[in-house]
Amino acid sequence: MDSFSTWKRDLPMFQLNSVEALQQFILGSDADVGGLSEAYWGHTPDNTGMFWGKLSTAVPEGSKFDKSGYAGIKSKERPITLFHRPRFDTSQFRYLAIRCKADRRQYFVNIQTDSIFPSYTWQHRLQTERPGEWEVVMIPFRDFILTAHGNVMKNQLEMDRSKIRSVGFSIVRQDGDFSLELDWIRAMNTERTLGDQDIF
Repeated sequence: MDSFSTWKRDLPMFQLNSVEALQQFILGSDADVGGLSEAYWGHTPDNTGMFWGKLSTAVPEGSKFDKSGYAGIKSKERPITLFHRPRFDTSQFRYLAIRCKADRRQYFVNIQTDSIFPSYTWQHRLQTERPGEWEVVMIPFRDFILTAHGNVMKNQLEMDRSKIRSVGFSIVRQDGDFSLELDWIRAMNTERTLGDQDIF
């Protein structure tokens, strides 16, 4: 089968244009374990999703942890069907594409796949170029780095892009207000890519 017969431009993953769409994600922060950060996830009048709040790296007196300052959102696993639990098969796409409007903070994009190690997370910085403006950020799947509990793994494993179960965003250890607005998330090709294969 030739490349063009299997080529697709994109695979829609999340369109964050309604309250119901936002309910596909869960919110978490250090406040869940006694930290002082504030984090929110809500629907905007422009029919987008807004992840915002105020991060605090202060460690409350008497805490059992010595570091703080974390907030994130992560997509829930999709509902199980009669025969299996659906996964996103992005193996025929080169990029994870995100239409977003970010501030000047540093955010991470996080991907989890089916794995015998639940803590394994493939991570990449969300590198925006125009803070305060809408833009589409395209990250090659092969550029994501394997981490566990926030630490880069010495032995890097290739992501199983055929079994993606969650996509998320996080911000860590940056005191102050933050906001990240999201419109959609897709797996994408350009006109000259089919996954990691180049089309000429």
